[in-house]
Amino acid sequence: MLEINWVAVLSQSMAFLILAAVLAKFAFGPLGNMIDSRQREVQETLEQIAADRAAMERTRSEYEQRLANIEAEAREHISGAVKQSQEEAAAILAKARDEAGTQRERALADIDQERRKAVSEIRAEMADLAVVAAGKILEREINPAVHRELISDFIQEVGARS
Repeated sequence: MLEINWVAVLSQSMAFLILAAVLAKFAFGPLGNMIDSRQREVQETLEQIAADRAAMERTRSEYEQRLANIEAEAREHISGAVKQSQEEAAAILAKARDEAGTQRERALADIDQERRKAVSEIRAEMADLAVVAAGKILEREINPAVHRELISDFIQEVGARS
């Protein structure tokens, strides 16, 4: 029935073992080394990607922090400028009020001086009129009718001069 050729089985087994040893040494060894090398490269690439991602996150966090600091500093500068402008405006208003008060006092002093000058001139004029009236009274004899007439003339003369 079936006859087994042991020499062929043995020679084929030997050829298979030799072929397996040659393949293991020249094909499977380098192929395994290539697979291991590629696996290491892939693993290193994944680790590098993870490190890059972590560095990117740190950089993004630092950028956001710097941006927040810049915004806070800008707000601080703006509020400082607003405060300074308000202080300058208040100083300008205070100076204007002081100058207005000084000018008002000066104007009041000028008005008072002019009033005194006018009063002095009126007194001098009244004195002159009184001297003139007294002179007229002394020229005439004093009686009540003449006296009334002199007073009436004096009042008209004063009215005409003013």
